[in-house]
Amino acid sequence: MLFYPTLKMRASLAVLAVVLNFAAAPLLRAAAPASLPAPIPVQAGAAADQAAIYPFQPAAGKSTGGAVLIVPSGGTASNPNGEGAQLARWLNERGVAGFVLRGAATADDVNRALQHLRADAAGLKISPQRIGLLGFADGAALAADAAYNHQIAANPAAADPLEKISSRPDFMALIWGSAAPGAGAVPPPATFLVGSSSTADGQAGMVDLWTLLRGARVPVDAHFFAKAAAGSGLGGDNPSLGSWPETFLTWAKFMGFLTDGPRVPLKGVVTIDGRTIPHGYLILTPVDFVGAGPIAAQILNSTANVPMGQFSVPANLGAVPGRYRVDVRENMTRWLSNSFTNGLTSGNSPAAVTFGHYRPLAPSVADQLSFTKVRPGDKQDYIVEIKPDAAANLDLNISVFSSDSPAPPPYGDTVTMKGAPSGGLLNGAQNPGQIAYLDQLNHTPPGPVPGIPEPILLWPEGAPGAVADANGVFTDEDKPAIYAFPAPAAGNTGAAVLVLPGGAFTNRGMDNEGVQIAKFLNRHGIAGFVLRYRIGANYGYRPPNSMPVLDAHRAMQYVRAHAADFKISPERIGTIGFSAGSELEGDAFFNSVLPGDPAAADPLDRVTTRANFNILIYGGRNLTPATAAASPTTFLFNTIEDNGHLGVEVSVVNSLRAAGTPVEAHWYQYGPHGTSMSLGDPELGQWPELMVKWLKTGGWLAAKPAAK
Repeated sequence: MLFYPTLKMRASLAVLAVVLNFAAAPLLRAAAPASLPAPIPVQAGAAADQAAIYPFQPAAGKSTGGAVLIVPSGGTASNPNGEGAQLARWLNERGVAGFVLRGAATADDVNRALQHLRADAAGLKISPQRIGLLGFADGAALAADAAYNHQIAANPAAADPLEKISSRPDFMALIWGSAAPGAGAVPPPATFLVGSSSTADGQAGMVDLWTLLRGARVPVDAHFFAKAAAGSGLGGDNPSLGSWPETFLTWAKFMGFLTDGPRVPLKGVVTIDGRTIPHGYLILTPVDFVGAGPIAAQILNSTANVPMGQFSVPANLGAVPGRYRVDVRENMTRWLSNSFTNGLTSGNSPAAVTFGHYRPLAPSVADQLSFTKVRPGDKQDYIVEIKPDAAANLDLNISVFSSDSPAPPPYGDTVTMKGAPSGGLLNGAQNPGQIAYLDQLNHTPPGPVPGIPEPILLWPEGAPGAVADANGVFTDEDKPAIYAFPAPAAGNTGAAVLVLPGGAFTNRGMDNEGVQIAKFLNRHGIAGFVLRYRIGANYGYRPPNSMPVLDAHRAMQYVRAHAADFKISPERIGTIGFSAGSELEGDAFFNSVLPGDPAAADPLDRVTTRANFNILIYGGRNLTPATAAASPTTFLFNTIEDNGHLGVEVSVVNSLRAAGTPVEAHWYQYGPHGTSMSLGDPELGQWPELMVKWLKTGGWLAAKPAAK
């Protein structure tokens, strides 16, 4: 059965017209330069300049058993870009064996090398089931061609012992290069891609390959940088490019390629002070072994018919049995900051109109909270034992407390909201999730938490298009505003970001996609401004009559006009949007940018709404060629699992690439929609730091910004 139909993909594959007739033989080690270990000839009796493997081993007792065959560009083991020995030694320090393939000229060289490693796995102290293949530039093209189009299947009847062994790599990494799978290609292994999104760098085949792999449901993580020539190697001094080795290692560990232990599924409920959390993470870090974990269990509940606080991890991403250190990360104390998503928030019923005005979407947690002990005063960390029996791990109850005092009483059965206006009581909750949500509100003080600044009204005299309630009152939800978080004086970079929380335009995630983003930016010397934009049921959100777009434009104008007051540069102000916030970002800061009207009566209307850079997190809007060409440099993050929001990001990247606009995208395989920063998650928690490195690379955190 053919895995691929006809494919048209570009690849820069340099293959010499030399075919070697290999014979089975014991592994031999020839002389080598003092800086390199003795090589293992790929072919018995091979000449010194023919294909050979340089073995680099971790220190005794440090090995995970994982291994990587490295195919450098140009076939040089001591590649000046660090693609050979330097990377192998870097892997060794992290418990992974590195084998550098020197002088490979054909796909057979690569396949034969893989067979050698698997045949001598015991002698090399590696696992024969965890051997990866990593190539750079033309070495990546050669590696991909070998794995896709010339892979050697195990032949038990072969006379040559090596031919009895499969050459299929257990995982692959292609760096700055790729090859096109042919019509008869075998299903590829899980793949890690690092490439350039710039058409000038000639790596369009990598983007095509990513599209093909995800369409074929092959697990694939992809990291595309704004500019990265084929000789970029380990990234050198470039903060963005230099992030890929650590990202690759994290991926290999997350996917289970650095442990032989069986993985078991996990399921359970997390409580803090006896009450389940609506949004957060359970991070489990191994205590007694290496190569597995950390395991991240996401708690991203809504008010659907799902128990609040429940987490679930499938077996393929689960934990290896053993002891784990617990870290509970709390992002919110109430789902979407005391909003409520059901029929009461939409339509024209009295309840919908009333609640549409009432909902006080103020922050409830200023920053992500971390609980690593059962109680703060405990001397020991919180440790759990994951059992080998899978069924034993499907009822994990993780309970932590914010103080050393007795816990508050458990949930009651109340279904009303304290403090709601007359007629706004939320009676008749429809399922257990909504009941738990409403009870949470009854135990959560209304309004913002301490430390949150007073919102700055964007129209102090009343916003255009504001809709009063039945009593003629304009509530906070009718008054667009920003929460200003200036960067600390020490370390202030002068850069700023306007933060647009998500929430489907019916709610706003003011905690995890708002204040916590601003706080994270502050830790990196960047000012953050969280927008409280207007939402349904009383306001439309699609142009040309979008109140959120009007609010977003006004917020950018306000921040830029007051740049001196906030001690920021008016030419280094960007935006970041999440889900609906990223759609708003697309509408306001890509497709309907205002240049500013010098003759306007209102001074703020004289200021341009153009952002200097944009950051799209799981969402966006389609762009026209004109808007793509006029757009600033852009950073994107999403997961393939978030299929409903990935398509528009792919469209944005393709539009920006075609227009020559610099764009960096980080697309992971696993992870649902709405993961926010995911701090503590070894995989998804990478993107905030990758974003900061992107900002540094672009010059936005320096005195002089980059062009465009």
